Amino acid sequence: MKQIVLFLLLAFFAQGQQESLRMAYPFLPLAINPADAGAQKIFSAKGVFRKKPLFQTIGGSSSSQQLMSIDMPLQQGSWGLGFLGYNTDQSYKTSSGMISSNLGLAAVVSKHEYWGRGNQLSYGVNLGVNQYPILGKSGTSEMLGSIGIGVSYRKEAFMLGISKPSNRFDSLGDAPLYVQASYYFPVADLHTLKIGTVLRKDQQTKIDFNATFWYQEKLGIGLWYQQTGSEFGDPALLGSAEVPLGLNFRVGYSYDFLGKNVSTLGSSTTSEASGFHQIFLRYDLDFGLGKLGQFQP
Repeated sequence: MKQIVLFLLLAFFAQGQQESLRMAYPFLPLAINPADAGAQKIFSAKGVFRKKPLFQTIGGSSSSQQLMSIDMPLQQGSWGLGFLGYNTDQSYKTSSGMISSNLGLAAVVSKHEYWGRGNQLSYGVNLGVNQYPILGKSGTSEMLGSIGIGVSYRKEAFMLGISKPSNRFDSLGDAPLYVQASYYFPVADLHTLKIGTVLRKDQQTKIDFNATFWYQEKLGIGLWYQQTGSEFGDPALLGSAEVPLGLNFRVGYSYDFLGKNVSTLGSSTTSEASGFHQIFLRYDLDFGLGKLGQFQP
């Protein structure tokens, strides 16, 4: 119980940024679909630290971001509860005309229905508050609320979801619609290949593809092509690696091979290759439903 309280406190003091949160869905699936809260029937706390570049260069821009999600099952898995926390040092206008927030918190609630042999239908809602900088007015900001909705269907190795995770209460801009699907294939003994896709629809339609191969359920090597993007809507190509550290912990790392960084020296501005480094930490705890020992790619 003390461990759970500690993670809840960490989530409360974590703060964040909308677009970076959505882009981190390879490690934080709750970020794009609130129906995922409690869907795996375990308590799971996930944290991502993003930094670009890894070491600061003279005249070069930099960014560091901290993102976290927590979710858990309630009432023997029929309900789920979750929290999101996110923080960044950047702000900009998104492709849909919305202004991204610097920090925020959100609470997530989900409901899960079960029938037949392995069918699971989940639907959820997230309610949050975000701090938005007012571009062009140095040092000023405003706090605005947001609401998101999502639905997902699972059957054994298959998952399909649809969601609009962030809709501002002031109706400024059209929140993106996400459609996601994934399937994992057993490959020989204890080897698993998981493939997936994510479609994002706002003023434009962009599609992501991903694949992760798990060797002996002990090492996951992934490749993620994200047109939904890096900071300014550019494509991202992530290479990732994950390893479990015992039954409860998992650690991972990814790097964006298409990322760029801007350096300004005197009157000249140059662009150089420098993608985000992402470090991922995950802690799981069984809530008496016997699901912790199951492999979850």
